[in-house]
Amino acid sequence: MKKLTILALLSCFVLTSALAQEKKEKPMSHSMKGYLVDKMCATGMVKKAPEEAMAKAAKHTKSCALEESCMESGFGLISEGEWYKFDDAGDKQALAWLKKTDKKNDLMVEVTGTHDGDIIMVASLKEVKASSMKKEMKHEEMKKDEMKKD
Repeated sequence: MKKLTILALLSCFVLTSALAQEKKEKPMSHSMKGYLVDKMCATGMVKKAPEEAMAKAAKHTKSCALEESCMESGFGLISEGEWYKFDDAGDKQALAWLKKTDKKNDLMVEVTGTHDGDIIMVASLKEVKASSMKKEMKHEEMKKDEMKKD
């Protein structure tokens, strides 16, 4: 009887675990806007205050990102002063975009994808007009100021 109870409990555990594995949802895709920067340069930028990191990222140049050592370090996004590394597919999309864009700096992009730990699994990457990003940033600053007043 004891063996039968243990066997029944074990079966329930295995079945519950299997069902939980099947129900694991795929990560939700989302979009982020920020500056496209190579990892080598981004490392130093994000050590600064978020506003300063964003200002440095805006000035980062296409020619720097395409230098061999910078390019080989991979690419990512600096958004709100934080660094988000791209996966290999994202690195390829970033490189292709950099090679075809006429922009020399202010490399603002919108990335859509999912997170896998600290890495963005990039599904798409497209240019964003910096003026729209600056408007969004001002709107966020205004919301923060209002929250401080309350």
